[in-house]
Amino acid sequence: MAMYRITKFTSSDMDKAQEISESMREVLEGVGADFIDIVSYGDGGGAVVAKYPNQEVMEAATETAKQAFGKMIEAGAIDGASIQVQSGEVLMSF
Repeated sequence: MAMYRITKFTSSDMDKAQEISESMREVLEGVGADFIDIVSYGDGGGAVVAKYPNQEVMEAATETAKQAFGKMIEAGAIDGASIQVQSGEVLMSF
């Protein structure tokens, strides 16, 4: 069953977060996700929405996701204390 991981965060520099994500494109494309979207809500709020084909692939991608967020935190682009992760199983798609 397909899974989503949604990671909310706040960013003092969304452009920098985007730049770091772009620099990791090849690594992130290789984690097996169906897609990974980075969303800006405005006013520094954002989220990463990732859909995986199943729980196992999502779990295997966890370490890479932590590394990506670690780079953004280290660069001061994301507030590490603001990160909130939720995941869940897809019940239905339209």
